[in-house]
Amino acid sequence: MKIVITIIIALAVAVGLALVSMDDPGYVVFSKDPYVVRLPLLLFVLLLSLGFALLYLLFNFIVGLFRAPKRYRQWRNQSNENNAHKHTMAGYAGLIEGNWAKAEQALLKKLEYNKTPMMNYLGAAYAAQQQGHTAQRNKYFDDALKKHPRHQLAINLTRARLLYKAGEIAESRKHLENLRKSVPRNVPVARLLADAYQALGDWSSLVDLVPALKKLNAFPEQEMSHIERLAYDNLISSPALLQGEPDRPATTWKSLPSVKRKNPQMIASYVNQLIKAGKFKEAEKDLRTALNRKFDAELMYLYGRVKSPFLEYQIQLVESISKKQKQYSDHPDLLLTLARLYRYNNEYEKSKQYFKQSISAGGRYDAFMDLGSLLEQIGDKDGALFYIKKGVEAIATESDNHPVAAQGEIVFLQDGSSAVGSGSGVRDVMPVVR
Repeated sequence: MKIVITIIIALAVAVGLALVSMDDPGYVVFSKDPYVVRLPLLLFVLLLSLGFALLYLLFNFIVGLFRAPKRYRQWRNQSNENNAHKHTMAGYAGLIEGNWAKAEQALLKKLEYNKTPMMNYLGAAYAAQQQGHTAQRNKYFDDALKKHPRHQLAINLTRARLLYKAGEIAESRKHLENLRKSVPRNVPVARLLADAYQALGDWSSLVDLVPALKKLNAFPEQEMSHIERLAYDNLISSPALLQGEPDRPATTWKSLPSVKRKNPQMIASYVNQLIKAGKFKEAEKDLRTALNRKFDAELMYLYGRVKSPFLEYQIQLVESISKKQKQYSDHPDLLLTLARLYRYNNEYEKSKQYFKQSISAGGRYDAFMDLGSLLEQIGDKDGALFYIKKGVEAIATESDNHPVAAQGEIVFLQDGSSAVGSGSGVRDVMPVVR
């Protein structure tokens, strides 16, 4: 369009000059003795314009010669960037298709011209791990850190995930703990670290991490409760299970800081071990101390599983709590505990009454099962069958609504009562999704 406009303007000027020259063509005279040159004005203007045009073209040609290397480099760089982009696309297509060797090779081509080399290194590291090339995987992560030190979190978190998935959990833990120091409020780091502690059986570290997990809302409430209980239970029980020493839980308990020994979850885990070992006297003492300090539903529930030599005193303590702390007088776990204690004390009518009150208050399925057991004991077989059936239905409902809690097993005690044992299995997780 510019060329057309230029041509039109040039023609207009030429026509104008031609018209002017028809009336008075005029001359331009160049004189230098002994020569005199006389040119028509129109011809002089045309020659002058042609001269300027030739000078302009010559100047552009010379400038173009000087700029040619730079333009060539720009063209070559653009071509390399385009090729790098094509290789990146091919590499990620290979990752999606599961063609690991092709993906790794493509992602590493033309990296010096790639605008997102960090992503290529991470993709190549994943492809290398899928082929079992751990040394190459580690090299790619190191290279990514050298070129992108400001993205340490993204690179090392990805490294930790791949290490976890490859079964190198101790190494994954090391990177995650380093990241926790620099980004203590990062939720994915905390979640994956919790998984690593569980996989390694490092229950002490998991217990220490639990407050941070709660503060960050790292897991849904129910899953968080399961993790917390799992950590406390295993911290107390695992030494005894591993070394076959029945007194080891007590030794472990005494070695804990006083703050942890006042934690209701820790107390519940320890008392569970005492109950399993049949040490009801010690369990009663620890639970009594804790319940006098503060009401806790789980501890009250466990108190009902303790058949100590001091049954009368146990009953008085629970009834005293019910009277003094009236907000808990209708708590289903308190009513269930009273029902069990009266049963231990052979006061079956009172026991039956409290079992029914616990059920009416929305108590655990244990209340159905225990009431069924009690009715069978006193000869009411139809009533026993009815409540046991209700208990089984309640178990199914609770398992559907709370799949994590369903990992617990029902333990029938020697006196016919039932209790729920905590699950000890480690969750099967996909850390890359974390």
